[in-house]
Amino acid sequence: MRQSVCMKNLRTAWSCIALAILAGGCAHQKPAVMKPSVISSTPKLEILNQQVKSNPNDAQAYSNRGYTLALLGRKAEARADLQRAVALKENAPMHNRVGWAYFNMGDFADALREFELSAKQSNSRAHYDFYSLVLGYWGVGDTKRAVENYQLAVERDPRFGEYKTLNERIGEWTPLERRAMDETYTLWSKTWKP
Repeated sequence: MRQSVCMKNLRTAWSCIALAILAGGCAHQKPAVMKPSVISSTPKLEILNQQVKSNPNDAQAYSNRGYTLALLGRKAEARADLQRAVALKENAPMHNRVGWAYFNMGDFADALREFELSAKQSNSRAHYDFYSLVLGYWGVGDTKRAVENYQLAVERDPRFGEYKTLNERIGEWTPLERRAMDETYTLWSKTWKP
């Protein structure tokens, strides 16, 4: 009797190990972006709605609401706000902000386009240019350019060069943003780091 319980536990353990190996073997593949359930409203969204209502020409309010709507899974509304924000204020910081919203919606090509426009407009002088481009290139699967831009991000902000300070730097980012940086850091640390 005791031996059959041990055998059952052993089989269960091996099954768990096999599943872990299987899952680990697939870890290099990018799973689909998790789609958040659509939420109708939040206190923050209500505040942003009031800001837009009180000043329909406030590009930052549209940008903030678009980002919030993106995180809430309300993509069509988010896109409309993001397009309005850029129409009202077509500059490097706005393109960058809009890129982050697109990235979190899983619209990686749009995110990369916005990040590239932002970097071009700022002549790659903004503090966020290179790490934003890391996200964009990671999203579209261009690992080589993601790692190259990661190196440039480290040169601009050494906190990206050490795992501990990287985690502190990105601690409040969304899970998708952190995943992109973590994966790129891992590749960078194996290829660029001295």
